[in-house]
Amino acid sequence: MTMAENSSDQDRAAATPPVDHRPQPRYGELAPEGWTWTPPQDANAPADSATVTPAPAAQTWGSAERPVPTPAAGTRAPAPGWDRPVTISLLVFGLLGAFFTISMLGTLTESLQMIYTQAGLGDYTAADSVATIVTVGSVGQGVLWLATAAISILLLLRRRRAFYVPLIGGVIAFVILVAAMAAVLAGDAALLDYFSQP
Repeated sequence: MTMAENSSDQDRAAATPPVDHRPQPRYGELAPEGWTWTPPQDANAPADSATVTPAPAAQTWGSAERPVPTPAAGTRAPAPGWDRPVTISLLVFGLLGAFFTISMLGTLTESLQMIYTQAGLGDYTAADSVATIVTVGSVGQGVLWLATAAISILLLLRRRRAFYVPLIGGVIAFVILVAAMAAVLAGDAALLDYFSQP
């Protein structure tokens, strides 16, 4: 065998890497020590357009370190840890507020009778629209809390921020309460005259 044949055999052996018969690790498994993965090259692709990504550092079997997952492009970061307890606390506070507001609307006629008695206006006679306003306001408070709780829980299950939903629900509940009381007072001419006096 000549020296030229020896060098051509060595060049051929260096050009084709040896075949690795070890099983490739599955997702989540650690590779054996020293194992590296080389992606298959497309024979039709030009050599200069091929991009080579660096292989991650191989971990040994006894290593306790794990790679930190990073959110993929286009996905939202998960909600911070304080969001869940704050949201649940606000929902509980909103539930108590809804019960208080509904009971306050239910006793609105008795409260107006007390104002009539203290002002010396006689007996309070509720208008026909008062019962409807109280019912709509009470039902609106309950439906609003249920919708707020459903949206908040849905956002919490999706690991997204939800603390602002009960806050918005609280503001809307206050607006409903003020609107209901204003509608009742606006229909009572005696009370309007009393409050308009200097």
